[in-house]
Formats: sequence, structure tokens, C-alpha cells
Amino acid sequence: MKKFAGLFVLLLLVAGSAVAQDAPSQDSPSQSTSSSSSSQTTPDENQKPEKKTSSLFSPKYEISVGYDHRSFYVTGYPKIGMNGWVGSFDYNWKQWLGFEAEAQGLYKTITSQAAATETPSLYTAMAGPQIFPFRHHKVTPFGHFLYGEGYYRDAFGPYGGVGSAVNTYFSHAWEGGGGLDVHIKPHWSVRGMFDYGSTHFTASGSSSSGSSAGQGGYRFSIGMVYYFGER
Repeated sequence: MKKFAGLFVLLLLVAGSAVAQDAPSQDSPSQSTSSSSSSQTTPDENQKPEKKTSSLFSPKYEISVGYDHRSFYVTGYPKIGMNGWVGSFDYNWKQWLGFEAEAQGLYKTITSQAAATETPSLYTAMAGPQIFPFRHHKVTPFGHFLYGEGYYRDAFGPYGGVGSAVNTYFSHAWEGGGGLDVHIKPHWSVRGMFDYGSTHFTASGSSSSGSSAGQGGYRFSIGMVYYFGER
């Protein structure tokens, strides 16, 4: 978690620097006087003053889709890496505060010569606040915390004359973290995101055991964001 906190602070510093570069600079009085006298002695009607514009924009809605990778770990079992998709919808209530709904699907195929092929899959649907501390610029860091439900499906076989079997489980789920949006053209940004999340499915893989433990893991995703509407 310390590594994640340090990474997020670094993202904030980068974005803060980008925002500072967008701010229009003001000339000192001496420079203003000098330029004024210069313009009086050598007027140039064809030369127009340079205008500096800010990169700040304020979308009302955001839709994002992308590739998702998550490590899935249960105490006492090997850690597996799952790949899949993620999609989200965000309503920006304020320039710095939005409400996000997210869905993701993750998949894995585990093969072994001594056991049946296993194909676990994980789905979550969560919602929560999303914060943009510097609002929206060319480089926009954000943080979020989401809470909702998870669904886990684990299919086995067939193997050695034994038929296939499927176990399914439901659990609450949460994740927290943040990311960075890089504005590349009107209405579009590239998004990178890093989170830590957890579910609480049955630990032993058998619903009859009655025991459970959290399945924590880090999640990385990259994709595209589309903006529409203005505040």
C-alpha cells in the first residue's frame, strides 16, 4: 500500500506541474512599460498579441472501456493473474467530484497434466465517488473508492472419465485507487488506472465448508475515455 500511495502522490505532482504550465503568465511592470514604449516607436499593425488558453474543460459525463488485469489471491492457494475487460460510467456532479459505476469481467485457464483443466472467472459491479483534485486538464489525475457485489465462477473438467463441474459464489467487493487521464483530442483521453481490491468468496472452493477469507489483489487497467455534455 505504501508503494501505491507513493505512486499516486507522484501522479498528483505531475498533474500539478501540467496545470501550472497552463496558467497564463503576467508581465512585470517594467516589462510592460518597455514593450509599450517599443510599440510606440515601432508600431506594427499586422502583429497581434499572443493569446494563451487554458487546457481546463468540464465534461458532464464520461464513459470508459479498456483492458483489465488483476492478481487474484486466496490465503493458502497460489496467486493467479486474470485478464479481461472493464467499463465505467461517470456523472460529474461538480468539476472535481463525480459518481462512478463500474463493471469488470476477468478470466483464466489453468491446465495441469495431473488434474482437470480449471477455468475461473470473476465479475464485479461496483459504484462510488470519483475525485478529480485538479479538475480536468490535458493531464488529469483522479482517485476513487468503489463498493458493490462480486460473482465468481469456477469450472472443472472433464478429466479421467469424470464429468465437468461448476461452482459459483457471490460476495461483496470493493476497490480503491486511482489513475491518470491524458487528453489526446476533443472528447477523448487515454486512461491508465491502478487499484487494490478485495472480495470475500468461500476460501476452500466448497460452499459446504462454511469458512471464508478475503481475496485481495492489485488491478491494472488501460483504455479510452469518451466525454460528452458540459457543466
